[in-house]
This record gives sequence, structure tokens and C-alpha cells, in this order.
Amino acid sequence: MPGEHLYSPKPSLAYAKLTATPTDSSWSQVYNAGNLFACLSLKITTEENPPSLQTLGKELFNNLEAEFFTLEDKNLTTISDAIKKSTKHIPSGITLTFCVAYFKDAILYLFLVGKGKAVLKRGEKLGLLLENNNDDGEYVKTASGYLHNSDTLILETEQFAKNVPDEQIAEGLQLALPNDIAEALSVHMHAKADGDQAAIIIVYHGVTTHHQPVNKEPTLAEAAEETDLPSEEKSQKAFLPNFSSLFAKLHVPKLPSTNTQFLHLTHTKKLFLSIVIIIFVLLGSSIFLSLKKQKQTQTAALFQSIYTPAQKSYDEAKALGSLNPSLSHNDFVKAENLLKNSQNKFPKGSTEANQIADLLQKVATEIGTNSDTTSVKEVESPKNDLLSLEQATTDGQGFSQDADTVYYLTNKEALAITKANGKKKTLLQNNNEWSKAVSIVPYQGNLYILDQKNGILKYVGSSGGFSKSSYLKTTPDLSKAISMAIDSSIWVLFQDGSIKKYTRGEEDAFSIKGLTTPFANPTKIFTDIDSTNVYILDPGTSSIVKLAKDGSFQTKYAASILNKAKDFEVLEQDKKILFLANGKIWEITL
Repeated sequence: MPGEHLYSPKPSLAYAKLTATPTDSSWSQVYNAGNLFACLSLKITTEENPPSLQTLGKELFNNLEAEFFTLEDKNLTTISDAIKKSTKHIPSGITLTFCVAYFKDAILYLFLVGKGKAVLKRGEKLGLLLENNNDDGEYVKTASGYLHNSDTLILETEQFAKNVPDEQIAEGLQLALPNDIAEALSVHMHAKADGDQAAIIIVYHGVTTHHQPVNKEPTLAEAAEETDLPSEEKSQKAFLPNFSSLFAKLHVPKLPSTNTQFLHLTHTKKLFLSIVIIIFVLLGSSIFLSLKKQKQTQTAALFQSIYTPAQKSYDEAKALGSLNPSLSHNDFVKAENLLKNSQNKFPKGSTEANQIADLLQKVATEIGTNSDTTSVKEVESPKNDLLSLEQATTDGQGFSQDADTVYYLTNKEALAITKANGKKKTLLQNNNEWSKAVSIVPYQGNLYILDQKNGILKYVGSSGGFSKSSYLKTTPDLSKAISMAIDSSIWVLFQDGSIKKYTRGEEDAFSIKGLTTPFANPTKIFTDIDSTNVYILDPGTSSIVKLAKDGSFQTKYAASILNKAKDFEVLEQDKKILFLANGKIWEITL
């Protein structure tokens, strides 16, 4: 036999994980069970009824466990078949990257579906072990070979490999511990908000002894024979036994050039000077690494001093939610204060900053659901302003305003009150034109009335009065509509909290995204041509919700007094919201 290989019977594996924050169209996850490791990413490439990426990913890992751990003989062929079966349910509209590694004693098996990458560091050399340029979700690319002690493997999804180039990977791999490497690379990963970024770093510790001629690597046939690799694997390319053609040396910075007089020094002086230079280099490196390690230790200690008690307060508050709401609220506020006060103590995009932001969002959601989070004060509204006039009016409904006038409806007429002098006048008589009107809004000299039975009525203003026309080109069901706002498009709010948007008489595509607590009893929607957001008053959850005009959730202003709110107005330029509740006018600062 050309060579003999003795492997440590109990190798150990240390690892660290990297995953990005999911988005609406991309998701990633890292998996480990014993000696099996995998990183997965899913990305939506079609907008037609996209499925839940998280559900697809969990199903894939469940399938992998069921297929892999029932295999009696684990080799390249059987594991490849298991991976194919695990990914069958992924639909064609989803881009998949699935990179899998299995450690069997001192042998590494690699599998890749989609455009991922597997990279190995051995000593001071870095090599690409496996890469795939095939989008076919059913094609599994494989490789296998021997491991050496302290080999470091990184499995990368396609997007991670694009966003974190090889130079940064090489720099990160200068560190020894997987967690330190992950921390160094996370800064580059979080620089871009791609949810399909994931990687796993694995360090192999095991002893390999070679009894063979110096500088002679074992052939693939020898490797297969001596490790009892199945015959079908003997045709695979072995990257580890013959790594010299696959590994490139890491970049080593050059030392500054010396003066030519150095050439004329005696041998003893040259030796002495070389030793001094080496000592200075080692000392400088030692100081740098020591300071870096000290900073990392301080950062970790600071993070734990903040995050651990905040997480504890959050968990205790959740447990007390139904037993003692008052104590639960106090714990939520305690956690919130800890997290808010520490937001600027960690670099933006760092792992620590992201973890704090995620927990803070959870706390804010719970507080917004259960108690006051917004400062509210009683104020006096200007005379003849919308809320002060609404406060004094008993038979009006659907109040709205422009810069000079307040508008409202009764069953018989549409009226206007001039803000400058408080004079009231009738604009429209109801000649059986509306029967269940709930909202009136002015826009560019015209009036729009939302009627649950007759739709959206448009009254075009002229010097002679108003002439009626229908705004909608088709008549949708507006029997559950309760409020309307206009900013060039018309926004209609329904009793169930849904919102429809109409432009030039036709419905636009619109959906609410990211709202964690659904509306319970929404009563009014507000926006206008000067506002950058859409606001919904929801007494049912004691809150006012702010959405971007693309439907994405921005924030929630929650206060118990809002469950009595009758109406509200938003003054974005003045950075405040006014609302009418319990016969008084209140203010929230934006």
C-alpha cells in the first residue's frame, strides 16, 4: 500500500453561524445537527402569489432530517439523493442556494445546490473547494476528501459570496475562533439589506499522521482505497489530498524596504538588526492583536450587560401579561429604556446593534398592544379649526378641511364653515343623491362624498355651484367603507381595517405590510397631497398607525385615551397630531 493514514478517532468541530435579517422577498437560515451542517437561502423571483419563505425553509430542513438520518450508508450518492428529495417542494419561482457539509471522521463530504460556494483555509493557504454556476434546483454538485488539523471551512450562499468578497473572507480567516471570524464578517454582510445572505464557519480539530515520502500527496485512488470510500466516489475529484493546485497563498503585507547600507553591514550586525526588526514586528502585532482582543472583550461585556437584563425583563413581562398587566408593563418599559439608551453604543450594522434593534422592536410591539407608549397632552385648538368646530357640532359627520374651510355632512346637506369668521353656508342639498354618506373631502376646488350605497360621488366646482358626476369607472362594494382621504388618489378605509386606493377612477394595487397588530376598530384615514405618509385612527387598539404610501408599516402612536378618540388631524410640517377625545383636544408629538 503506497501510504498509511491514521486519523484521530474523535475529531471535534467548532462552528459559528451568520444569517441576515429576512426581507419580504428573501430569507436565509443556517442548520447544524451533529456532524451535518448546511446553509440555505430562498429568494422570490416572481410576484404571483409568493409562498412563505420561512415555511418553505423549515419544511426543507425537516425533509433533510427525515431523509439523512434514516440512511444506513452515508456517502456521496446516498446523501445527494437525500438532498434532492429534501428540495423537491421548492417551486420554480424561488431561487434556491443549499450548501451542505458532512464530516465523517477525517473525511469531508460537500454538496451544493444552486450558486453557492465552499471555501477552505489550510495553514496560510486559502482554496475554493466547490462552486456551482447552475441554477437547476435538482442538480447537486459534490466533492469529498481528507481533512487536516485546524482546517477552517466556510459554506456560503450565493448572495453572501457576492456581498463579502474573497479579500474580506481571507482577512476574517486570520482569526482563529469561529465566533471571532463571524463577528469580523458580519459587518460586511449587514452592510447590505439582502435577506438571502447566510454562511457557516466550521473549524476541524483532529490529528492526521502521514507515513509516505516527503512532498508526495496521496493519489485519489489511494485515498479512496484507504478510507473505504464507495467505488462510485472514486471518480469524484478529491480537493483535499491534492490541494496544491487549488489553494492560493494569503496576501502577506511587505515590510518597508531597508537602506542599501544594510548590505555593507557585517554578518553579526545584520543578524542583530534582523532580530531587532523581527522583535518590533512581533511586538507591534502583539499589541495590535491585544488591543483588538481587548476591544472585542469590552464590547462583548458591554453588550451582555445591556442585552441580558433587557431580555430577562422582556421574558418576565411576557409571562406576567395576563396575571399582572401593571407589573408586565413596568418590565416592558424597563427593557425598552435599557435598549434605547444603548442604541448608539455599538456600530451601526454590527451584530450587537442588530440584536438590540430586533429586541427593541419586539418590546415596542408588546407595549403598543398593552399600554401607553406615547406622550399625550391636552391643548387648545385654534378657533374654527376642524376639531374645535366638530366639538361644537352635534348633527355633523365626515368632517374634513382645507386651508380656509371646514366641511361636513348631514343627511340633508353638505355644509362649509369659513375658518376666518366662522360663517356657515350650505354647499349642496341632498336631493336623494346620498343615503349613507360617511365622508366628505375637498380636493382642487371639487368635493368628493363617500356613500356606502352610491359609491364615491364627485361634485365639480364652478362659479355657478357644483355639478355631480361619478368618480369610479366601476362600482365596487363600499357598504363597509367608513372613511376617505385624497392626495391625488383616493384612499378608502373599511371596517375590517383594509384599505383600497383608487386613481383616476380605477383601483390601484395596494396592501399593508409589516403591521404586527391588526386593526380592531378603525374609524378614520388621513393623508393629503402634502403628507408623505398615511395615518389611521384605531380606537380599538388605542392607537394611531402610520404607514408609508407603499403600505409598509412605519410606527404606532399608542395611548389609552385614544380608545375614546372621535376624530384627528395630522400636521406633518408642525410635527404633531391633534385628536378629539372626551370632549377635549389632545396633542401627540411626531
